[in-house]
Order: sequence, then structure tokens, then C-alpha cells
Amino acid sequence: MKRDKKKQKAPNEQKTGKKKQEFLEKLKENQMVKHIEEEEKETEREKGQNGKTHWTHKKILLAVTGVAVTAILFFAVSSGDYNSYEIVEETSVKNTSMADYVKYQNTLLKYSKDGAEYVDGKGQAIWNETFAMKMPAADVSGEYVAIADLNGNDVYIFNKEGKVSSTTMPYKICDIAVASQGEFAVILEGEKENYINIYDKKGEAISEIQTTLDKSGYPMDIDLSNDGKKLFSTYLYLDGAEVKNGLAAYNFGTVGQNENADRLMGGYQLKDTIAPKVEFLDNNTICAFGDNQFIIYSMKEKPSEKAKIVFDKEVRSVVYNSEYIGVVIPNSKTEEASYVLELYNTSGKKVLTKNIDINYENVKMNGDEIVFTGGTECRIYTDKGRLKFSCTFQKNVVDIVPTGYKRRYIVLYDSGSEVIRLKHESEKE
Repeated sequence: MKRDKKKQKAPNEQKTGKKKQEFLEKLKENQMVKHIEEEEKETEREKGQNGKTHWTHKKILLAVTGVAVTAILFFAVSSGDYNSYEIVEETSVKNTSMADYVKYQNTLLKYSKDGAEYVDGKGQAIWNETFAMKMPAADVSGEYVAIADLNGNDVYIFNKEGKVSSTTMPYKICDIAVASQGEFAVILEGEKENYINIYDKKGEAISEIQTTLDKSGYPMDIDLSNDGKKLFSTYLYLDGAEVKNGLAAYNFGTVGQNENADRLMGGYQLKDTIAPKVEFLDNNTICAFGDNQFIIYSMKEKPSEKAKIVFDKEVRSVVYNSEYIGVVIPNSKTEEASYVLELYNTSGKKVLTKNIDINYENVKMNGDEIVFTGGTECRIYTDKGRLKFSCTFQKNVVDIVPTGYKRRYIVLYDSGSEVIRLKHESEKE
């Protein structure tokens, strides 16, 4: 992710003068520069008279300061904490309690047992596709979406234009992961063994990994790197009569081809935790989420452990993006907030601790925002810890998703949805 460049100081007075001129030209739009120019002319006429030049410059400074203060106040209001909203429009997304949602592009994709629908920032359908699934699950990477029928056999691949392919797997599907080029991996449950298979976006087989519980273990979760060349998995295996948890890393690029036939690049045995979920945070960074810890791995070609963060409480929820990993744990230090949100960077350094006073049911990280919802309540925090939005709605909120438009979100209720615009209570309708 690109970072904003730091502002550099002007190297000479000429550039300073140019910036001053640009600033004065902007002031013309507010019809204030005319007054300043008249004051400057008067100053030229009155040079040499005691006190007058100083007083004129003082008035100019006051005028400029007034504009600056106004701009600062406007910025503070426009980017400050919002506690209300106005409905912009109703959307076409209905029956929300019967569907699931994933953030897709700048808006969202709705999927259910009956099909999938991609909507724009106004909540209007861009495309929809019907299918029949018993337990649909979705994964997103870049502009590609994979939807699989868990315990069934069907996989659908979509992009921004709609359906790319549909493929019927030879065995029951246990998990799905997709890469940014549309390649996808599935865990398949066979009669005597399990498989981790990789396919291209058209459903053509690329690779197959066979696993057994007594040898290589039972895979619980997988994820693909953005480029589709690396795969990370968490699995259960037998150590005598004891069931343990391990991690395995595979490379399907040139390095992996030269390593061994299975493309296995390394593995880890976990102690004192079970990690049911693994996730590529970016193309070379993986996080394994345990019940009381998370572990960060680096994998440019082969895996290596970067950091392990262990908690003395069970983790209630996890959120993440390409820069941060967040955990929500019970708060034992104060009765004012039930939970604590802790945010870490991908090196394992804690960057934020925030008390959470909402009795939430769901939490998600959308870009640089962390969204808590529970009943009719909603809180949106930035990744810097600022409370951006706090509001109680009139109906139960299933989810709230950014639209790509400033201050506009799609709010999903049990029976419908709306596009809203965040505001302050003091703002006029």
C-alpha cells in the first residue's frame, strides 16, 4: 500500500513567494483579496509614517488568520466524529437476514443459497447470478470472488463483469481460497484421504496435494497468496493418541518446483493453542490466528516466523488488513467498557489499545476502518483509534459497508437496506 509522501519545505524564497501568490489567488474566490490589495496599496503610500505600516500588516495578518481558522474549523467539522445520519436512498438489496456479504471493490457482494449479486455505491445491482447451494462460502482477492458450496461440489468464480466459470469438484468441498488472478484452491474431503487442489479461473486443474490424518494431517483452513504461487494451511494431525495442530507452507513457483514433488517449503507444530484460521495479509506475510494468540510469518519463497503475540485471555474476535492485525479481548481493567481492541502492525508491534463500550455481535475491518455492530448500535473507528461514527438506529443492523463515496455507507437491516450519509446532529437536513 502506498504511503503519502512527507511534505517538503520550499528550498528558496522564490518558491515561498509563489506559494504566497497561489494563496492570495485562492483568497480572491472568497472576495477577500480585494481588501488586502487595497490595504497594501495604502501601506505603500503611507510608508515612513510611524505605526501605520505595522497596523496595516496586522490587519492583513488578522484577515489571513481568520480564513485559516475558518478552514481549520471547517476541516474539523467535516472530518470529525459523526453521531447521526440521513437516508440518501433505499436500495435493491432485500432479505438481508437470509444472505451473507463480503466487501468487494468499493462496495459489497451479496450471496445466499439462491445466488450472488454485486451492487454499486448506490445499492443498485451491477450483475446477479442464480445458483442452488446448501452452504455458500465466499472469498475475495482483487477483482475476483470465489463462492463454493461447503459440503457440496460447486465452485463459481466471478469478476467485476460477472460470472467467469463454474466447476463441479470430484469430492465434497471443505474450504475455498482465491487469488487476485482468479486461481483458486479448495480443500476436498475424499473417502479415505483429503485433497488440497488448485485450479485456474476457468476451473482447469493446476496442482493436487493429497493428505491423510495419520501422515500429513487433516487440513482445516487454507489461503493463497495474491499471486497464487504460495499456499499456507493449518491442519490437525495425530501424535500417538494425541491430536495436535500444525501449519504447512507450499510454493508452486520455480523455487517450489525445485524443492520437492509436494512443493512443501516448511512446517510448524503449534503448542498450547489451536489455530483454525490462516490468512495472507499481503503477498509475503501470513498470520495464523489461534484461540489465545496469533503468529506472523514471512514467506517470500520459504516461511519464517516474524512474531508471536500471546494473550492471557481467549480472543473473542479478529480483524485484519494488509497493514494491521486486530484482536478483541475481554476488558478486566474497567467496568465502563466490556472489551478492548488491540491493533498490531505486521511486525507484531502494538500500535493501538482502545476500550470498546458496545455489546457487539459482529466486527469487521474495511480498509482503514473497524466497524462494530450489535442490535441497533453501530460504532466505526479508524485504525488510529478515532471514533468516526457512533449511532443507534431504529432497526437491528446486520452490517454497514462503505460505498466508496465520502461519508456514504450501505446499512443492511434484517429486512432491507439503505444508503445513508453520516452527519452531525447539528447539521440541517
